[in-house]
Amino acid sequence: MISNSDIEKILDRADIVDVISGFVELKRAGARYKACCPFHTEDTPSFMVEPGRGTWYCFGACKEGGNVIKFVQKYNHMNFREACFWLADKYGIHIDDEQEKPSADEIRRQKKRESMQIINQFAAEVFLQNLSRPEADAARAKIRQRWGDSFPVEMGIGYALADWSQLSDMAASKGLSLELMEEMGLIRKKKNGGYYDFYRDRIMIPIRDRFRNIIGWTARDMSEVDGTPKYLNSCESDLYHKGSSIFGIDNAIRQAAKEEKFYCVEGAPDVMRLQSIGVNNTIASLGSAWTKGQFEQLKRYATTLCFLPDADPKPVDAPYGTGIAAVIKSGVLAMECGFSVSVREIPLGEGNLKNDPDSYCTNISRFNQLEEQDFITWYAGYAFNKDGTTEDKSAAVSQIAKLVAMVGDEVKEAMYLAKLRDTYNNKNLWSMAINREKKKINESKAGKSQVINRDLLAKYGFFESNNCYYSTNDGKEFQWSNFIMLPMFHIKDSLMPKRLYRIKNQNRQEEIVEMKQEDLVSLSKFKQKVEGLGNYIWLASEKEMTRLKMYLYEQTETATEITQLGWQRKGFYAFGNGVFDTEWHPADEYGIVRLGEKGNFYLPASSLIYRDDDKLFQFERRFVHLNYSSISLKEYFSKLVGVFGDNAKVGICFLLATLFRDIITGYTKSFPILNLFGPKGSGKSELGHSLMALFIIENIPPNIQNATIPALADLVAQCANALVHIDEFKNNIDIDKREYLKGLWDGAGRSRMNMDRDKKREITAVDSGVILSGQEMATADIALFSRLIFLTFAKSEFTEEEKRRYNELVEIRKRGLTHLTLQILRHRARMEQQFISNYHTCLSDVLEALGAEKVEDRILRNWIIPLAAFRTLEGVLDIPFSYPDIRQVTVDGILRQNAECKSNNELANFWNVVSYLQQDGEIFIEGDYRIEYLNRFKSSLIKIEQQYQEPKAILMMRKNRIFMLYKKFGKQVGDSILPEGSLIYYLENSKEYMGKKNSVRFKNIQRGVEVQKVETTPTGGISYKKTSTPDVALCFDYRMIRETYNINLEVEVEGQESDALMDDNE
Repeated sequence: MISNSDIEKILDRADIVDVISGFVELKRAGARYKACCPFHTEDTPSFMVEPGRGTWYCFGACKEGGNVIKFVQKYNHMNFREACFWLADKYGIHIDDEQEKPSADEIRRQKKRESMQIINQFAAEVFLQNLSRPEADAARAKIRQRWGDSFPVEMGIGYALADWSQLSDMAASKGLSLELMEEMGLIRKKKNGGYYDFYRDRIMIPIRDRFRNIIGWTARDMSEVDGTPKYLNSCESDLYHKGSSIFGIDNAIRQAAKEEKFYCVEGAPDVMRLQSIGVNNTIASLGSAWTKGQFEQLKRYATTLCFLPDADPKPVDAPYGTGIAAVIKSGVLAMECGFSVSVREIPLGEGNLKNDPDSYCTNISRFNQLEEQDFITWYAGYAFNKDGTTEDKSAAVSQIAKLVAMVGDEVKEAMYLAKLRDTYNNKNLWSMAINREKKKINESKAGKSQVINRDLLAKYGFFESNNCYYSTNDGKEFQWSNFIMLPMFHIKDSLMPKRLYRIKNQNRQEEIVEMKQEDLVSLSKFKQKVEGLGNYIWLASEKEMTRLKMYLYEQTETATEITQLGWQRKGFYAFGNGVFDTEWHPADEYGIVRLGEKGNFYLPASSLIYRDDDKLFQFERRFVHLNYSSISLKEYFSKLVGVFGDNAKVGICFLLATLFRDIITGYTKSFPILNLFGPKGSGKSELGHSLMALFIIENIPPNIQNATIPALADLVAQCANALVHIDEFKNNIDIDKREYLKGLWDGAGRSRMNMDRDKKREITAVDSGVILSGQEMATADIALFSRLIFLTFAKSEFTEEEKRRYNELVEIRKRGLTHLTLQILRHRARMEQQFISNYHTCLSDVLEALGAEKVEDRILRNWIIPLAAFRTLEGVLDIPFSYPDIRQVTVDGILRQNAECKSNNELANFWNVVSYLQQDGEIFIEGDYRIEYLNRFKSSLIKIEQQYQEPKAILMMRKNRIFMLYKKFGKQVGDSILPEGSLIYYLENSKEYMGKKNSVRFKNIQRGVEVQKVETTPTGGISYKKTSTPDVALCFDYRMIRETYNINLEVEVEGQESDALMDDNE
């Protein structure tokens, strides 16, 4: 069975427009998309897709709709499970399908819930059919007047007739369980037998869960009979739980993730009104107070809650109306759950009568006119009623101070202090109250330690005294040990489980010990382990040790060891010293982090066990969150751009994409490498260090020349959704390393062994974003080059002002910048919901900007990934450049990299032809080209003579003959060849080119034999003189040619055997 959490991942990640457009041609229609329905024949489009809600609906013959899973089910003729796996495969979502087999009781409960869902679906169909009957005229008019024409249809709003038995009679005829229907509150049992319908003459509004299953009903009365409740909600059942169900959640999540905000209202009509005018991220708790469980559901998608209280007239004996009172209570609870909270207050109706969002927000402009206020200052305005007593005001100060203390931000705290003085002008009183509340919070956290129930000792026949274990036999005490063990955690691991204990001896000495399971299975290994710690001696036999283990195991909590830092599938981001979900959770002194329902987790690098061993967990001790810097995201990114220019902008976008790499690669199936290329001292590596500072202290990238492939693989596998940096790339690295780098693009993994702890070998996929820096352009292998985002650093000399800005940046990054990483990670839900649509938008924008220019598809899509990440987060992060700005940088980068790729493809072909001609005896060294080792050189390009400490190999090529043979060869083998002008352009713009030299002498060689001139000697004899001809030579760095194109032109090839050719005319 697929878990609800996996279904949620699918609904979060699967973009409904992207999925449906793969089967149906969609056309934009305002905020929606429309098409002819794929499920029936029609000429006029009636099929609508609502991306803001993640839903589709056919208003034509089908009268059916749903979420993305239901569309895939219907279109591909799949069942629910098959559709989930189809979507999971498309978006790279891991589904845990190897769960424990459910018990018989669990299967029974599941079958019962499924039967209830079938009943609700049947009821929905009945209520919808009722709307077309004459008796429903008033209900139809009411529905249309309140919520328009299309919205109620999409929501499945129906009508229960005034008839007393329509639903129960139809259900009985269908063979549905009337007992279950009674349990669900749809029908009631008559005193004299039989059943009657509970909902009569009411508009029926379905309550749906996150997955759009109908779980209950909220019913609006149409009878207008005095004393009749206006609204009735479903009763509690196995399907509907009022304290955890949230009305509107099925439509709200996508918009909430986009805006990072939910609007919270009191009732279903308020939700429907706001959703019908486009405020899709509106939800309600259906008349009951909001609960902590409901708020915990929302934290995954948004960090802010904005409450819209009902405007109720103030009772005589109360400071405010019931709507305000309810929001104050809910707002405090929301802040305790970690939300930022605000309020949009609705004015009273005419004549100071009750008003609510449903009545007031009749259009989007009226909603937008409502002022949004910070909850704390809004609450303070009500709490300090001018007529309140001193006790009232004292209680208000304490309550508001508690809220300010929860914020946990000194800057915001100072801002609140300034605002609160406008309400009650006593700064010292506020400061004292806030500090008191902060102290309470800290004491509360410190007090949450594990307490072991000592009463259980009697159960196992031994007791503890003076930090020793004893048992009694015939009234005599028998000592088991001179120490006791306090159980802490069982660390789960499929191959090497272990347990953590605090061990104390009778001399009050204590240690934290990590015991592998093998240390506990035999007495000898147990004694060896404890005695190795110091004065810890076990005196008893293995029988007593087993009894001790029974006690210890029963008392031990379970934790899971985190072996790869960064993003975890459980829904949090791990550093070496703690984890972040929506807030920071530091590891305790034992390396344990408790995350409530998610479980307990073990970070051994933070444990006292390993504090003195510097050789272990070196990476984990640098990949830590240290909140030592207060620089803002905009400030730091502005300084980056000030030092590194457009390259910094691309680097920032690459960083944003890397933090959500798993989301991105789930769709793209690939992730580029960021390549920083430039001469020594150009700042390329420094940009890498500056980006790495958001993850790690003192970035020390490995030199790819010296590192082994297993070492590189371990580096890349150490973290997920984080950057790693590899330095000193050169084209002459081993071909195996080049292949490994190419494999990083599509996430090819390799095995790694954890040598630090348990030597466990595991296959770890590539989950990090890789920065590759070096002084050579990676054009020796075009397949590798096309997998990069290629940035050039051309400048190596800087002004004093530029050096000052750079040094300032270095000082800032020394303090660590992981607080900025946490700020970005808060927006994961937004990336899940919007990346795919932004990817397509960016792709379209860039293709439009490129016009008719043809570019390598892989290069294009590499650059689109960071651009789409930026566009997704631009609205919620304060970044010092705009989308049009980075889009132009992207277009320029694509064109530049594509030109290099194209150029090097053509040049590689040319030099391969040259090598073939040389090996085939068509061209000859000294005759068609020369290779000279020179200590000094100048040319048309190098006008000032350059001197070299070591002789430099320079290839001097005779252009005309080689160009002629290149064309001839192309025609013979049917290859396309470059026009001479294009070839000259590529050669003269290649990195190997060193200019032209005039009057370079080349030997005259024909068929491999030097042409000699016959001369008469003064004595009348005959002599033979070798001849040469001066010509213009194109000059190249021969070492670079040899390494880049893997050719060797220094090998002499024998020509055809022939006599020396005589030329009497020379």
